[in-house]
Amino acid sequence: MNVGSNRQLAGEYGGTYISSASGTVTGNWQTIHALEITILGATTSNITNFPAGVTLQAGDELPGVWTSITVSNGSIVAYNRKYA
Repeated sequence: MNVGSNRQLAGEYGGTYISSASGTVTGNWQTIHALEITILGATTSNITNFPAGVTLQAGDELPGVWTSITVSNGSIVAYNRKYA
């Protein structure tokens, strides 16, 4: 078990709040967590052919390697951002 990773995913090291007002946000995250009904815009991740316009319900989480996220409507918290 990677304790450091689990602490980051649990939010112990904080997360990045992203809303529709944030524009396109870049970073390196391991999961995104919807705070409310959220529609994702363009994203870049390791998920093959992930379409824009996916709707997440409040509490939904999507694991992956996310490097660019745009939220069209709603808000999320992206966890495990790694700073250079």
